[in-house]
Amino acid sequence: MIPLSILAVLGACKNEQMDAPTITRDNLSIEKGKDVEIIYSDSAQVKVRVTGPTMFYYTDRGNPRQEFTEGVKAYFYDPLQNEQSVLTGKYAIRDEQKHRVIVRDSVVWLSQRDGRLETSELIWDETANVIRSTRYATITRGKEVIRGFNFETNDKLTKWKIKNPTGEVPVQEKQFQ
Repeated sequence: MIPLSILAVLGACKNEQMDAPTITRDNLSIEKGKDVEIIYSDSAQVKVRVTGPTMFYYTDRGNPRQEFTEGVKAYFYDPLQNEQSVLTGKYAIRDEQKHRVIVRDSVVWLSQRDGRLETSELIWDETANVIRSTRYATITRGKEVIRGFNFETNDKLTKWKIKNPTGEVPVQEKQFQ
């Protein structure tokens, strides 16, 4: 914080050609990064790699957060460092205190084994390892396409449920005699 005595001295000096920029606490608590890559690891194992063209990091102790305003892409890895899934969206924000990520606008979560999730908003509770969306969602697994609201899954996208589902599920024909 800037002592008031320094502010008083700066206020007394005026540059007639150009005013000095205003310094505010808000400006000092925001960091901006371009072409960002963040690696999250646990016990020396990479779990997630996040990339984005622009990230704002709000360092405020009361509400620290990372905001991706021009899109985000997150790669998730298994213990052998194989890519398991990729999450993309046009906007994301991660609340560090609540351990929650919200991804919005053209959200796609593509799992290498278990299909594809598409929705307009996704909320990921990092502590509970649960991903939710109250918005309309489409899940595609092979030839199965399920649509509905109130989607919930684990963070591996392997066990999911959706309320009021509709969709197409292929059925094998059986000959009856």
